[in-house]
Amino acid sequence: MARRFGDILGGVAASSVDLGRSPEVRDDFWAEEPERHRASDAAPASPAASNQTSGGSGIRRDGNGRYVVAGWTFSTLDQALEFEADRAPAVRTPTSQPPASPAPAVPPTPEASFPTSQSVTPASSGRAAPRWIGSPESLSAGGVGFETEMVYFGTPLRHEPRHDHSRIDPTLKVDTRGDPAGTTLGYWPSYREFDPRARATYLGWLTDGRRAVSVPSGYLFVFFYGLEQRLLVDDARADAPAIFSELRQLMALHHQDYSFQGHASRLLALAALYEDEDDDPPTAECARNWDVELPLDVRIRLGRRLRDGVPFNADDALRWVLALPDVHLRTPGQRCFAELRDLWSARFAVRHLDGLTVRRPKRTLRHEYRAASGKFSVNLSVDELPDVSGISAPLGQLRAMLDLCIDDLSAYSRLVGRDPDARGRLHAELLLPVELRDRNPALASCRERLEKLVSGGTRGVIAAIELARLLDLDVDEAADKLPTAVVRQIGMALDALQHGLEPDRRYGPAPTPRADTPMAVFPAHGGGAVEHERQAYADARTAMEVAVLAAASDGEVVAAELEAVERRLRSTPNLAEHEIARLVASGRALAADPPKVRAAMKRLADAPATARASIATAAVEAVLADGMVQPGEVKFLETLHATLNLPASALYAALHRGAEDVGPILVEPGRPEELISIPSEPVSSSVAIDAARLARIQGETSRVSALLATIFVEEEQEASASAVAAPRPTPRATNGFDGLDGLHSELLTRLLSGPLDRDAFDGAAAALRLMPEGAIETINEWGFDRFGEPVLDDDDIVRISPEIMDQIMPMGAAA
Repeated sequence: MARRFGDILGGVAASSVDLGRSPEVRDDFWAEEPERHRASDAAPASPAASNQTSGGSGIRRDGNGRYVVAGWTFSTLDQALEFEADRAPAVRTPTSQPPASPAPAVPPTPEASFPTSQSVTPASSGRAAPRWIGSPESLSAGGVGFETEMVYFGTPLRHEPRHDHSRIDPTLKVDTRGDPAGTTLGYWPSYREFDPRARATYLGWLTDGRRAVSVPSGYLFVFFYGLEQRLLVDDARADAPAIFSELRQLMALHHQDYSFQGHASRLLALAALYEDEDDDPPTAECARNWDVELPLDVRIRLGRRLRDGVPFNADDALRWVLALPDVHLRTPGQRCFAELRDLWSARFAVRHLDGLTVRRPKRTLRHEYRAASGKFSVNLSVDELPDVSGISAPLGQLRAMLDLCIDDLSAYSRLVGRDPDARGRLHAELLLPVELRDRNPALASCRERLEKLVSGGTRGVIAAIELARLLDLDVDEAADKLPTAVVRQIGMALDALQHGLEPDRRYGPAPTPRADTPMAVFPAHGGGAVEHERQAYADARTAMEVAVLAAASDGEVVAAELEAVERRLRSTPNLAEHEIARLVASGRALAADPPKVRAAMKRLADAPATARASIATAAVEAVLADGMVQPGEVKFLETLHATLNLPASALYAALHRGAEDVGPILVEPGRPEELISIPSEPVSSSVAIDAARLARIQGETSRVSALLATIFVEEEQEASASAVAAPRPTPRATNGFDGLDGLHSELLTRLLSGPLDRDAFDGAAAALRLMPEGAIETINEWGFDRFGEPVLDDDDIVRISPEIMDQIMPMGAAA
C-alpha cells in the first residue's frame, strides 16, 4: 500500500498505553462486554426465579428476568449462551450445532492454485476463546485446517469493540479458491473484513511460514497488526525477541514495499528498549529514515552516550548523519558501503582523535508510537536519556565529510557497477582513495614488487605485457600491441602506487607500445607528472634522446655510456628532481629499444640554435664514456653535426680532446696579470673614396642585372606555355576518408596498396604537390581525431599502422 491513511491525518488513538508501567492484559482483553455485570450487583433473585433454567445447563434466570452464568448476568439468552460457549468450549450447549468436519488444508503459498469450484466452505459454529498463538499450532477456521504461530485466534463476542484487526475468527467463512493477487483487499484490511477468498490465501501464507515474496501488502499488514498489539498492548516482553526477529526477516523479503518498510521500521526501532545494545557496525539500512525526525533507536543509542558522558565514535557519528531526514545516501555509498565506512572511520580518526564530544542538551527523550492499524498509540517518556534530535552544531561538518567520502569513491563505484567481478582485484583497488590503498595488503604487495623491479638488475625496465600482468590487468596474450585502454590503466595504476612510467603519452609523444616494448618504471610521488612542453625540460629531453642514440649507434649501450647520460641530466640546471627522474627513466627505456636514426634526426631540425651545441656535446660525451670510439659512432656524430649545422671540425676537436683526456686537470689559483694599455687611433675628420674602385663595381652590377633580366623573361614565357598546355589537377570532391582532403586521401589510398620506402614516399607526396613531413603529420592528426591513434608508422619505411588497418581498408574501398 502507498501511504497509510493514519499517516496523512495523524491517526486517532483509540487507546493510549504508557510503556513506563506494565498493564496486565488478559488473553480475552478485547472480549469484555459492556452489558455484562456481576450477579452480586444485580437485584436479589427470588427463589422461584432462581430455580428457572433456560436451555443451558449452567444458565439460570434471576428475579429481574436476567440470565445468570457463573456469577455474571446478561440481558438476553444469546449473550449468556455466547459466554457459556467461551467459558467452557468443550461443553456443547443444547442450542449449538455440531462443528463442521475440517476441510483439506489450504495450499501453502499465495501463488498456489485453488480449486475452481464456486462452493464456499460453510462457517463452523464452533467457537474458541480469544488467545495468542505463540508457538506453531494446528488450527481450523471456516472448516479449513492450517498451522501457524504468532497470531491472535478466537471468536469475538457480540458486543466486543472491534479493536483487533488481526485475530483469526474460526466462525467466518473461507473460500478455498483464494485471492493470491489481493484484488478483493480494501485499503484498511482486517481478517474480519476479508473476502472469504482472501481469508483462504492469508491462511495459506501463514501455513507456508510467511516467506512468500510476492504476497500483497494487505496480508502483510494484517499479520503486522497482531505483532503491534502483542508487543505494545499486551506488553508481552517475553515475545519481543521473536517479534523483532520476524520483523527483520519480513523487511528483508519485502524491501521494495515501502509502506510496509516504513511502519515495520518504526516498530523495529523499539527494539532498543527491549534488547541489549548491539555493537554491530552500521549498514546501508541505517540511511533509510521513514520519518521526519531521527529514528527512535538512534536517539536512544546516542542519548545513552550523552548520559554516560562518552564521546561519539566513528560508527556513532556515521549512524547519526545517515539517519538525518534530509540526508540521502547516493549510489556510491549504497554500492560500496563497506568501503565508505572504512574511509569514514579513517578520516574521522584524523579529525577527532579522541572521539566527537557533544554538549548534553536539557531536553529528554519523548516519543509517541502510533499503530499502523490506527487503533491505539503508545506514549513513551525516558526522562534519564537526553534527546540528541535537538543538536545541530556538529552536523554541518559531518555532512560535508560524508559527501567528500562518497565523491572519492565514485570512480571505484563506477568500475564495480560496470564489472562486479572487479571488486577485490588489484586494478579496482587502485581506484580507492589513498587512505584505503595504504592499508590494502594486495596493493602493499604490488608496491613491494615494483620496488624490487626498480632496484634490481634491470633498473626498472620491463616488457609492457609483463608490467600489465604485474598490475593484474586483463591483456590479450596474442596481441602485438597493447590497447590504448590498457596503456591508460597502467598509467593510472602506477600513479596510485606512487610510481611513474616511461614512455608515457601523457608527458610527451610516444608510439603505441608493443607487447614486448621495454618500459621503465621509477618511484615518483603521484606518478611524477611534468610539464613536458616547458622549454628547459624539452631541451634536456632532446639532448638525452640524442645522447642515448649516439651511444647505441655501435649496436650496444653499455652501462658507462648510460651513466654518462644520467650524470649530464643531473647536472642540467633548471630541472626539478621529479623531472630528472623521468628523464633518466626515459633514457633507460630508449637504451633498451633505440629509435630509428632517420626518425630521430627529423626532430632535430626544429631544435633551437641555443640548444644545438649542448645536444652535440651530450652525444660526444656518451660516445666517449666507455673509452672507445667505434666507426659507427663517428658516422652518427658526423650526421648529427651536419643536421645541427655545426662544423665537423668541432666534432673532431671534441673527439681528439676526449681521446687525450686522462683525467681531471689541476687548475692553479689565478693571479692578477700586468696589463699594457693600447693607444687609441687618431680620428680622421673626412672619409677617403676610391673613385676607380667604385666605377668598376657599378659596371659589374649593371652587367649582372641585364643577365638576370634575360633569364627571368625566358622562365616566365616557359611557365606560361606549360600552364596553357597542362591544366591544373582538380581535387576530388568526395572521398571515403571523412574529414581528410582529396590530396591526402589519394596519398593514403596509395599506401593501402603496400608500404613505401622513404624515397618512394617522398616522390609520391611530391607528385601530389605535398610536403612529405607535412603530409605525414596531417594524416596522423586525422587519425588521432578519428581513431585515437596515428595512422602512419614513420621510419625508414612508411606504412599504415597494423592496429587500424581493419578500420582503414573499408574506408579506402569507398574512396
